Amino acid sequence: MVGLSSAALLLGTIAFTAPAAEASATGTCYGSSCTGVEPNGTTCASDAITAKQVTSGGRTIQLRYSPSCRAAWGKITGASVGDWISVSNSSGAYEERRVNSGSDQHTVMVNDAGITSSACGFRNETTLLACTGSY
Repeated sequence: MVGLSSAALLLGTIAFTAPAAEASATGTCYGSSCTGVEPNGTTCASDAITAKQVTSGGRTIQLRYSPSCRAAWGKITGASVGDWISVSNSSGAYEERRVNSGSDQHTVMVNDAGITSSACGFRNETTLLACTGSY
């Protein structure tokens, strides 16, 4: 009887914890809860569009936007190590990332629900290449 009770308790624990693991695997956020969140691995990356784009100095700066998450992030391609990409919104949120290796980089997300966002690319941290329009 003791073995059966332990098995039932274990199964009850597994059944109770499984839904929480499934919920965290979806990686969904919305609006302000997305600020500071890495887009890769979330549902936000699944439906993302390039809302705005500009090319300067051989680099492409994109403003990526997720309609389901109402969040935005910046992405730079064709970059050099030491370049930066930033994203900001009209409420003052700001995120940036440096290209440490390779030629592409993206920021974490900022809220874009009911406000606007834009992305900017920088050469070697201090020289502004260009900014996308707001979206």
